Amino acid sequence: MDEATLGSLYCPILPTELSIDKEVTEENRFGQGSDKLAWFWRANNAGRGQEDAWMDEFYRVNWLKAKASWSRWQEELSLVRHEMGWTIKWFKYYEKEWNRRGDQAIRPGHQAYAYQQVLMWGRFVDDAEKTFNGCGFIL
Repeated sequence: MDEATLGSLYCPILPTELSIDKEVTEENRFGQGSDKLAWFWRANNAGRGQEDAWMDEFYRVNWLKAKASWSRWQEELSLVRHEMGWTIKWFKYYEKEWNRRGDQAIRPGHQAYAYQQVLMWGRFVDDAEKTFNGCGFIL
């Protein structure tokens, strides 16, 4: 094979791509999700055929890691959506609670404070609904 053909098939190997894979030396280290496979791991080994069990395992492990990462993000998205709804419900609960306290208050100062709290919690509800619905989530 001539150099022009090799140059079109393979890229130069950079020093950053020659580092030891931390997946092997530090299995559970922090920040594994940011690792990228060097180009030569993704190159098709046409001359070796599909019988390379080590590479099959390598790809399988990387696929499983990507799937696990995707699943974690799906779970996180679900939790955040629920937390948005819970936050709005919390604000509505306190708005209703302070309204009840204001209705039961005997002294005018207590009543004024309670209704001030009703307005504050009502603004929290409005702001949260506007902000969370602006995220494109259906609550």
